[in-house]
Amino acid sequence: MTNRFILLLFFLSGSLVSSEITHQPAGIYVRLNQKAVDYVADLASDALPAILNNLSPPDIKTEVATISKLHISNVAKPNISAKFIDGKGVAYNITLASFRASAFAEISVFVWTYEGDFTAELKELSIRSELHFVHNGTTTVTAPVCNVTHSELSLVFPPKSSLAALQSEIKGQIVSAIRDAVCSTAVEALTFVMAQKPISPESPSYEKPVAGDPNSFSVAELGASLCQVEKADGNEEEVTTPTPEDADSNSTIEASPQGYWGVDLSVNHPPTFTDEDMIIGLDGGILFNGWTADSAHQPHVLNKTRLDKKMVGILLSEYIPNTLFQHIYMYDLGNFKHRYTPTALPKMLQKLSKAVCSKCYVEVSANLTEQPRMEIDADLGARVQLSGNVSIMFHGREQLHDVLRANTKLHVTLKPTVRHSRIFGDVSLTNVDVNVFDLGLGGPLAAPIEKLFSFVVPRVLWPQVKKRLRFAMNRRGVKLPIFCGVELEHTELDFVDHAVLLNTDFSFDLPLFLTKFKTYLEVKSRMNPNLPKYVIV
Repeated sequence: MTNRFILLLFFLSGSLVSSEITHQPAGIYVRLNQKAVDYVADLASDALPAILNNLSPPDIKTEVATISKLHISNVAKPNISAKFIDGKGVAYNITLASFRASAFAEISVFVWTYEGDFTAELKELSIRSELHFVHNGTTTVTAPVCNVTHSELSLVFPPKSSLAALQSEIKGQIVSAIRDAVCSTAVEALTFVMAQKPISPESPSYEKPVAGDPNSFSVAELGASLCQVEKADGNEEEVTTPTPEDADSNSTIEASPQGYWGVDLSVNHPPTFTDEDMIIGLDGGILFNGWTADSAHQPHVLNKTRLDKKMVGILLSEYIPNTLFQHIYMYDLGNFKHRYTPTALPKMLQKLSKAVCSKCYVEVSANLTEQPRMEIDADLGARVQLSGNVSIMFHGREQLHDVLRANTKLHVTLKPTVRHSRIFGDVSLTNVDVNVFDLGLGGPLAAPIEKLFSFVVPRVLWPQVKKRLRFAMNRRGVKLPIFCGVELEHTELDFVDHAVLLNTDFSFDLPLFLTKFKTYLEVKSRMNPNLPKYVIV
């Protein structure tokens, strides 16, 4: 279990600093400074005894021994510290004052069998290790320094227990297991994580991989439980999907293609270390049904020097939203079709409906004609270019009135700021172009309608939308959410060419995590006897 906290602490840690020329560009860069590592180490120190005390791990079976009825207690709060090593990686120290475990053991040695209860108590356990990360095409992890010491390891057996004869062998196995967990398992796990790459599917109809055993322990499930919103009465709020009977009978929406989304977490830029921080670069591209967005290109030069103010710095490039936009365009996910009955029409269309066909239902549709594109500028902010067709048609029993078909092209620019944990900002509409190319109620009216829309959209409709957005964002602001127990503090949002820059401190709701973790494990252990469970003795 101690090994799991080491992995949690250094998950984002990676490889030895190497030449920038050999690094692939990344879509997202993350910087952690020493303050962040110290905070996570303190969290781990508080969490470790809360998680381990009264925990009963599943039976352990080997070729020569079976350990059952294992129960952990008397786990003192450890002292955990970590420090970046310039150009190498991370050094960490863990000191645990006391640790006690009781169990029943059955050990076979040749033709003899030894069995009985025993209690092991470990005092002043000290772990001192360094993780060095080397990048040479791929990232590997080594532990050139890994020292595990203890002042005392005592075993207590009942009177006349046959296990007493194997006391030295049992002590050796306990120390060996701790050393292997610290020096080998952590290294192998981190090397495996750093080498992960997405596997391209064989066809666009590639289906989401089937989930594993639903009764097994799942980090993703635990994370989803931690992120679930709770109602005021303390019960978890369930997200439900409305059925056709629940939907508005006066309107229908064209169904979108089914698929699943993911994020490419390939390590494109191996972590680089100084004595004060670590920077790692992940691909960050959006995946749809396992497919990457090939036409979206990563900026080759990003200003990473601005990641230097808070506990965590994050640089999100325009590459990430552009991968999303490519999937939306390629798989027709941006198409929209909505049907209204006369009684369900918006007010702005009711008068037009009475003039054209009072008993018709109206179909409003839109589709993208070009792939949307985002550009981020240090001075202007983030600008999205959208192009599409818009159609309004009145359907009667015998007639079809094609009232308006138009193509539109516009730029929407966003430049939010963050003050006092609230988002403020402005949204502007630039380069607006609305072209009416067909008008069902009379072709000659197309030109004046086009001029009308070109005037109305930027000068009448958009100012009203902008006014409401400004009132919501600039008067009150939008409070930053507490996401999965993490609350951002002293957040600063800025823009550099081709990327958004976020520097922030953070705090983590440890009591919430511990409650969720124990509840999740309690539920899972009832269904799966091979999982740990909490037992108070």
